[in-house]
Amino acid sequence: MFDERTVMVETYSAELTITQPHEIALYAKAFAALQRSAVYGQPVRELIARALAALR
Repeated sequence: MFDERTVMVETYSAELTITQPHEIALYAKAFAALQRSAVYGQPVRELIARALAALR
């Protein structure tokens, strides 16, 4: 999402430019949900370290 006017979506075969307000609202809602479930700072460092250790 660039702003409240444009969303760019890249797929394997195309790039989509979304400009319809009702579609932008849908992407904003999805982005907000992903942002709430994201891990930041020290907790993400610990998560990555555990994942790397599991690969060894």
